[in-house]
Amino acid sequence: MKKLLIIAAFIAVSTFSYAQETAQDKADKAADKTKSAANKVGSEVKKDAKAVGKGVSKGADKVGETAEKGYDATKKGVKKGAKKVEDKIDKKKED
Repeated sequence: MKKLLIIAAFIAVSTFSYAQETAQDKADKAADKTKSAANKVGSEVKKDAKAVGKGVSKGADKVGETAEKGYDATKKGVKKGAKKVEDKIDKKKED
């Protein structure tokens, strides 16, 4: 009878141990899948961030060029306006 109890206990311990190992294996596999998915998402985010950065850089360059053109146009307009005012003042002085 003792041998039967020892064998039954050994089977119970072996079954319990196997169940724990498979649960741990499942957890490890799930963790690996999560890490893999996170790495893929991370690389996609990096690619998107680089594309956005390049677009922002191009946009900033265009804004800078447009601002310079606006400054030049304003400067020319102010000079023309000042010249017209001077001409009118000169005409009034002559009269």
